[in-house]
Amino acid sequence: MRCPSPTSLLCSGVLATVGLAVSTPAEAGGFGIVTAAGGHVDRVYSYKYDEEKAEYDQFIESQFNANVGTGLEFVLGDKDNKIIGVFRGYYLSDSPQKTPGSGDTYAIRETGRSVGMMDAGLSFGFLGDPSNIQMTANAYLGSGFLTTDYTPFIFAEAGVGATWMAARHIQVVASVAGGSRYRRSFFPTTSGYLGVRYLFD
Repeated sequence: MRCPSPTSLLCSGVLATVGLAVSTPAEAGGFGIVTAAGGHVDRVYSYKYDEEKAEYDQFIESQFNANVGTGLEFVLGDKDNKIIGVFRGYYLSDSPQKTPGSGDTYAIRETGRSVGMMDAGLSFGFLGDPSNIQMTANAYLGSGFLTTDYTPFIFAEAGVGATWMAARHIQVVASVAGGSRYRRSFFPTTSGYLGVRYLFD
């Protein structure tokens, strides 16, 4: 499948993330498992034939549908740093679309849609201690680069979270974020993430 042109923007984001994360000497990193759950807006079109006008009337409906997923993430930066770079690659499943309330002719996604996701971003610790519990601000730029219905998109998210060093090398991570998907138009999203990382010294 041919990658969408917006992925060039994602590549630039990845390079920027790496550059920022290594602006100070980075001799450590880590990897982990991340789970995701949230929702996104879908736009559904329906039609109804108007006999008086001898043409179809179009109706546009916005639906908020759920999505869940899981995958891997890679961390660039020492575990004691307040600013780290994060790269995530994961599988996401978008829920089926609902039957529109208007019109009698429509084409909707009646089954779940599988999406291959990747993103890169930064996590900023602004309250607390990275070696114990801290609050973080997070920002990510990514792409739903592989979809079963050939509708890839780019997305951006920002939010807040928390990290907890449960053991010397084990960190538990949780965050919530809001953002937008973009494919010909912007579609709002909301997401929650929960994961566990193994961080090197």
